Amino acid sequence: MEKIESAAELSVGRACGFAALATACVMLAFAFEPARALKAGGALALLTAAILLLRGLSAETRPFRHTETWLILPVVARPPEAMAQMLIGRALRGAYLRFCRRALWISLLLLSLSVAFDLLIDQ
Repeated sequence: MEKIESAAELSVGRACGFAALATACVMLAFAFEPARALKAGGALALLTAAILLLRGLSAETRPFRHTETWLILPVVARPPEAMAQMLIGRALRGAYLRFCRRALWISLLLLSLSVAFDLLIDQ
């Protein structure tokens, strides 16, 4: 079970890394205006969290053979097909929801900083 959870964490973490890279690129495009860059980053982090939540809610019903987690697992570590749907679905659901929580915290931080920048600039 530990190998399945590690594979799920790796799979979801990799996807979140690409989302973070895209968010950083958008924020860098707004580097000339920090408040707007933080708002864009916060909005994109919130969008990422929403996508992760939706993926997490549907993870247990998605066919396990169509997941990256199944492909990451070594053949000898793969569970029997009778149990694979349940085990991989639960591991993916947990990973999606953990990363969703992190994305929400990051979004809250970025949006709070953008409000602080707006307040400082207006004064």
